[in-house]
Amino acid sequence: MAKQKKQFLLDIEPKQLYSVLKPIVSENYRTDQIIQWIYSKKVLDFEGFTNISKDIRGNLESSFTLRSFTNVIKDESILDGTVRYTFRTYDNKYIYAVCLPADNKKTVCISTQVGCPVSCKFCLSGKTKFVRNLSRGEILEEILHIENDIKERVSGVLFMGMGEPMLNYKNLTSVIKTLISKKEMNIGKRHITVSSMGIIPAIKNLANEMYGVRFALSLHATDDKQRTKIIPNNFGTTISDLLNVCKYYLKKTSSRVTIEYILLKDFNDTSTDAHRLARLMKTNGLVNPSVQVNLIPYNETNSFDYKTPLQVSILNFKKILKLNGITVNIREPKGLDIGAACGQLGKK
Repeated sequence: MAKQKKQFLLDIEPKQLYSVLKPIVSENYRTDQIIQWIYSKKVLDFEGFTNISKDIRGNLESSFTLRSFTNVIKDESILDGTVRYTFRTYDNKYIYAVCLPADNKKTVCISTQVGCPVSCKFCLSGKTKFVRNLSRGEILEEILHIENDIKERVSGVLFMGMGEPMLNYKNLTSVIKTLISKKEMNIGKRHITVSSMGIIPAIKNLANEMYGVRFALSLHATDDKQRTKIIPNNFGTTISDLLNVCKYYLKKTSSRVTIEYILLKDFNDTSTDAHRLARLMKTNGLVNPSVQVNLIPYNETNSFDYKTPLQVSILNFKKILKLNGITVNIREPKGLDIGAACGQLGKK
């Protein structure tokens, strides 16, 4: 695999920069300024560090790189203003991120891996062969690039793009620390959501480390046999185990938990499924104002045979959950015309 010629500055946690930059920057306050330029002011190159001497800027340029993506393709939806970004990494791989505008706010959906090892049978990301984890810096660069492009701060971050975030746990949590730090990117922890198909030890670790971000479980089925058909690489987890770890996360963090449920026509969209999901949530103590079910009507692609359910089935599913006291939302698709909706992030 190709290596970056110079060390990628975004890969280094800010607290480590004081020692890493010591040969170039002797005063700590100068390192503070550099951190501010990188994360608060989001400057694209070292020449933009205008309160740092020219000599220091030159030394930084010689030893480090500030951006790693070599090409960016941008697609904007004419339906709703959603923007899909295709980034080419230093080793010529492609990853995807989405900017979701709503009510004068901008939320970004970002990737954590090149390809996806889970390979869900309804998700285009899963058709991209897993290559490697994204580094801390690459994950952050997705966000920083979008902020530079839209010329404003993003208000929320969804770890719901290509890849399984919990299988890149070290870099995921390193990024979260930078996102919630008031001295760095200063995004509220309640505006950050980590999604997972269910890597239980990592979910428990995320709860125990008390970052306070929100958690979303990609459940998508109401019995284990059904779930295995669409998520064959489920790491041996059962639905009962997954809902138990959701309960643990809720108790530990007091942060919102979301159950993501993709609705596939004539597969998991029946009244029987809705009643079974309601029973599972009651049994596991998840009928709670801080727990929400997101129903996601399948966004069709040419790569799979699944179809979007009829509207009457979607509304009936929602009605049954609501009658059982469950907070439920139907997620509206965003960026359908550019391949940016849920399950569509992959090679077009």
